Amino acid sequence: MSALIYDIGLHDGRDTGHYLREGCRVVAIDANPAMCRAAKAQFRDHIVTGQLKIINRGVAERKGQLEFFVCDDMSEWSSFHREIASRNGATHHSILVDCVPIVEIIDEFGLPDYMKIDIEGNDRVCIAGLSSATAPQYISIEMDHCRGEQDLQILAKLGYKYFKIICQNNSWHQVTKYNIGFYKWRSDHFVIRHLQRLRAAPFRLLVGRRRGESGPWGEKTSGVWHSVDHAHYVWRCLREFDQRQGTHGLGWWFDIHARK
Repeated sequence: MSALIYDIGLHDGRDTGHYLREGCRVVAIDANPAMCRAAKAQFRDHIVTGQLKIINRGVAERKGQLEFFVCDDMSEWSSFHREIASRNGATHHSILVDCVPIVEIIDEFGLPDYMKIDIEGNDRVCIAGLSSATAPQYISIEMDHCRGEQDLQILAKLGYKYFKIICQNNSWHQVTKYNIGFYKWRSDHFVIRHLQRLRAAPFRLLVGRRRGESGPWGEKTSGVWHSVDHAHYVWRCLREFDQRQGTHGLGWWFDIHARK
């Protein structure tokens, strides 16, 4: 049977589209009604066949309605946190959305093989709502530069033993203690930009991924699996590098991938 994937945080639908092309069954979840309407139009045929289900709900600690901030300038910045939706002075507006705990979605649609979580500030709410019985075999969340250690602790308690830190905007390359020095440089440094361009083209041809997507999942991710202690070390280094840059930050985006 084909893998079941939860795509929590639709954004522009690129990840959902790639999972569908891989033949996976997908449950796509997003709090933004506009995102869901666009995805329903884009993937109409997959919805008809039952390969895709689109759920317009937010993931929260408890069932009910919550205020959600839609970013008008950059839809992927929409969030339950106003400071995220309004970053860089972006225009935004608030709406009320229906929310449920993640376990209710699992009860309704089944335990996924992989859960991709990218919900702008609420990733921790989602994983904190899981138990060892409801945590999927594979999971990924956006790395929090400030509090990523909390996320790693939660994942370890859920039974995840193997970890990878993957850089989204460096062709989904794995970050380890052996290559961590590369990420001391800001992503917009002219040498780094040149190396990124050299790496991007062959990777796009090999795996069919484009910039802005979360990238491969599970065993298709770059590199080898490491311990949670290794992941903690990498996170601490990246946090230190990011803090040295002050308000500008590094400009790199990272995901934490975990496997039981």
